[in-house]
Amino acid sequence: MFVERFLAFISLSGEAILTVDGFLPKLLAGTVAACAALYATTSGVKAIKDWWGIVATDSLPIDEAIGASELVQIQGRVRPAQPDDVFVSPILGEECVAYEYDIRKVVQDSGRTRIDSATKYNSFIISDGVTDILVDPDKESLSLNTTTKTPSTKKSIEQELADDRLEVDPSVYTSVLDNITKPIEVSEGTIGVGEKITVVGRATPVPAKAVTDADAVMMSEEAHLTVMNDDSGNTALRKAGRGSFLLLFGVIFGLFTIVILTPVILDIVEMLV
Repeated sequence: MFVERFLAFISLSGEAILTVDGFLPKLLAGTVAACAALYATTSGVKAIKDWWGIVATDSLPIDEAIGASELVQIQGRVRPAQPDDVFVSPILGEECVAYEYDIRKVVQDSGRTRIDSATKYNSFIISDGVTDILVDPDKESLSLNTTTKTPSTKKSIEQELADDRLEVDPSVYTSVLDNITKPIEVSEGTIGVGEKITVVGRATPVPAKAVTDADAVMMSEEAHLTVMNDDSGNTALRKAGRGSFLLLFGVIFGLFTIVILTPVILDIVEMLV
């Protein structure tokens, strides 16, 4: 009976289905708004938890962190988990276990337009010289101190980007009009081999399948992992700002969902009763 009434409702609504105010467009718009609200809310909650993890955790020696059953903050030097787990960063040419870069065209009166960006990382060891922890990050867990350069002439742009490691033609980053080149902004952050960094996470036993002699592991899926060589206060502020923005975004789209879907649901109920 329910199915028959629902099909009858769809049939009676047939003329309106293909219009802007039709049943299916409203249902689709409401579904998209609901998905956006869910994604923004869950991402916002994660960012707020990451912020709280930075400001509320105590800094412990690495050996003590292994025995803790909660989030901790540790500091140590970086080395690759395996000899081949090392990159050369494409902009600065630094030996590292993780990097991210961003290239934007600076356009007057309209801000910056992204041309290219990428993030690459491997698992690595953080050590105090006695105890080792394997850190397995993901893109969201990295918070890197970046170096920014703004070459302003065609020659300096080509010199800045004339590197096979980028696997691009430097000319794509230049825009020449009457011999005037629009500047670009090149930013890169790395976690260098031997660099001292801070990690917030939960130390757990090393999985049996892991090929490492580390004493414990911090994994991105295990807890709210944050890997930073930036100032922890700056990282916390960014996490808090991002989380607040995403939660606000989630509330707005949640309201859109209610406004869009409520009439649709009422119409369905009215037809089926």
